[in-house]
Amino acid sequence: MAELSAKNGLNRCPHCGGSDIATDAKSGKLKCKTCKTLFDAKSSNAAGGMDKLKGDKVHEGAADIVPGEDIILTFKCPACGAEVVLNTEEATSASCHWCRHIFSANEQMPNGAIPDLVLPFKMTKEEAIEKVRDAVDLNSSSLDAKFKEKFNPEEVRGVYFPYMIIDLNSHWTSDGEAQKTIGEATYPPYEYEEYLISREFDLLVDDLTVESSANRLNQDTYVNSNNIINAILPYDTENAVAWNANYLRGYASERRSVDTDSLKEVVALQAGDVARRKIKADASQYDRGIHWENEHLKVNGSKWKAAYLPVWLYSYKGEKDSRIYYIAINARTGETVGCVPTKGNSGQNIEARHHHENETRFEIKGLKTKDTFSKKGKSYKKEIDFRNDERVIGSLSHGRDEMLGVERSRFRNGANYTHANGRGSSVSSVIGLIIVIVSLILILVLAALMPSDGSSSSSSSSSGSYRSRSYSSGGSSRSSGSSHSSGSDSSRGFSYDW
Repeated sequence: MAELSAKNGLNRCPHCGGSDIATDAKSGKLKCKTCKTLFDAKSSNAAGGMDKLKGDKVHEGAADIVPGEDIILTFKCPACGAEVVLNTEEATSASCHWCRHIFSANEQMPNGAIPDLVLPFKMTKEEAIEKVRDAVDLNSSSLDAKFKEKFNPEEVRGVYFPYMIIDLNSHWTSDGEAQKTIGEATYPPYEYEEYLISREFDLLVDDLTVESSANRLNQDTYVNSNNIINAILPYDTENAVAWNANYLRGYASERRSVDTDSLKEVVALQAGDVARRKIKADASQYDRGIHWENEHLKVNGSKWKAAYLPVWLYSYKGEKDSRIYYIAINARTGETVGCVPTKGNSGQNIEARHHHENETRFEIKGLKTKDTFSKKGKSYKKEIDFRNDERVIGSLSHGRDEMLGVERSRFRNGANYTHANGRGSSVSSVIGLIIVIVSLILILVLAALMPSDGSSSSSSSSSGSYRSRSYSSGGSSRSSGSSHSSGSDSSRGFSYDW
């Protein structure tokens, strides 16, 4: 009954036929306000089948956004015959002003307003208020006085944010060098063996989750702090249900503004991170480290679904810098991450990211390994610089601190963080500063000695930046009528084909 009546934008309770339906945040189900019946749809995002994907399968809600698509819908009420206008730019449901029947935009439209899936809220506003209050109380002593004065956790809002959920059928190849210690020396020189190694396998990725709002694709933490949304992932996307606008009643939502082609590079980079972490575990015998010289991801097939994921969000506009700060709560798991102004520090250096390389579901098939002895050697370093190759390059908000092995607290206040080893780094910082100064002097001297006739060839620069994540898609090729794309990050030896 509910499925039939939804065709015209009208949803009815399967028990009593009532249309006054909203989300019950405690259970995550829909609740009829007339008979109090709880009901919901079965999951529409079942796992599996990635190995059968060929080409790009884009579901209706994830289709390219059509500029200028009409955002105004008109419904004819089947109960009383009145006509009701719905502006999908502002909402996806409306009520009949005569008989109070609830209408909703249940059909996907090519304007980014209607996704394929929705993951319902499973946390009440009262629970979210307590989470926000606890997070602020935990850091109270270091917070900005104006923030504490105006802090009101009652202002927390439930928001559905747009994401793409992607399944991948891909093939991974990588080769590089690795070293392992010989003997049991406890002081230098240390003897080691070096090997040329390669790994190749099919990589099947399930529900890689990527933001699809252009507002948050800018991860420059000097101008915004909304990348904390990354850090509250993962979600239990396997429990997402088919789109039903009634789940949005009482909550705000944000329209998708990015198409699939714009996200392919991000997806390829994050899938590469998943592969790299997996093969690191496979090569644990190389205790001195591994460095992958060349890495390539070939995407054979993909499936894209647009989804709304639930967030409880508290925001505050700083008076010193007019920057907006956030505390975000995963409305399914309760994971809480915040970025708020601190005393004498606006918090502009905050880095928060989703650890997709550890949390994304995946499977590998047909693993092929090849390890060839290269040479023996001696070293006065117990560990080499590329020990275990801890690179993570696929996160939009990935920061240099994570690259240096720094572990931030889950609640980000200002620019404060704690080192993973718990010790200060003042000595290493001084040494690092000296090295930088000496390097700059050498560069200036060499520049002064260079000929100035303009005949010298220009040197190529790295295509990526740790902070701005400005990965160049200059390596992307898109011929007319073709959906093929490719890219690379030459500074790290990573490339992909789609």
